Amino acid sequence: MSAGAKVLSMATRRLARTSDAATPLVREDVPQFVATVVEVADLGGGMRRVTCEAPGLRDFVTCGPDEYVGLVMPAAGRPLVMPDPDAVDMRASVAAIAAVDRPALRWYTIREHDPLRGRIDIDIMTHGDTGPGSAWTCRVRPGDPVGLRASGALYRGLEVTGRQVLVADESAVPSVAAILESWGGPGDAADQGVEVHVEVADVSVLRAYELGDARVYVRSGRPGSAVVPGLAGALAAGGGPVRYAWACGEAALAAGARRVLREAGVDRGSIYSCGYWTLGKPRP
Repeated sequence: MSAGAKVLSMATRRLARTSDAATPLVREDVPQFVATVVEVADLGGGMRRVTCEAPGLRDFVTCGPDEYVGLVMPAAGRPLVMPDPDAVDMRASVAAIAAVDRPALRWYTIREHDPLRGRIDIDIMTHGDTGPGSAWTCRVRPGDPVGLRASGALYRGLEVTGRQVLVADESAVPSVAAILESWGGPGDAADQGVEVHVEVADVSVLRAYELGDARVYVRSGRPGSAVVPGLAGALAAGGGPVRYAWACGEAALAAGARRVLREAGVDRGSIYSCGYWTLGKPRP
């Protein structure tokens, strides 16, 4: 484990003692940055990595391995207009910006933070122009401005001893990769009882990530149609009680994973599930 990863791990463990496993880590400070896109790379399977740089990111400290940020994306051909940095309701603050300059707002996990260079990598699953986040990610180029707003983190498993289960689709694979790194890598995570179940439509989306011996399910139907029954089978096969579970991705997938975990006897207070997106419904 790198020195930076050890610091993050220790900081997250200290924060984790303050509340139960199913409660996300909420930041007391919510710094906001005007950043510049410095690199854009295609990772395969529709995943793009956008690297953003800002002086304030040198002093920024993530509060958990899957820290997410609000990405403030200017409309095509328009300048970046940032919301009020002191606003509690960021969505309302963005909505108050004049329509002609109103940016799009979406939340994404920080894949990696480089404080020495003041940079963060954000990996975004694209699907053409069907949503503002994907549309911006497909057109963005180095030199473009973007806004960042810190938010918090979801994963609380670093404080848990025993078997834990991570469930994800493509949109949550960057989060899973960051979580495994917080343990020291996939091998160390597996040694600590971390079990990974990932569902994808195209396995090429995984080639940029080290997921160790993750169980990979290739779906041909709706999100969750492969991983949810696969997870149910894995739980039925034994392996000991699940002490913590984290399920993120498409809403039905996350809900389905939560259902089979509860049916397997996992305590509801030990399960965190989050719908990153909903099939057929654009995020407001």
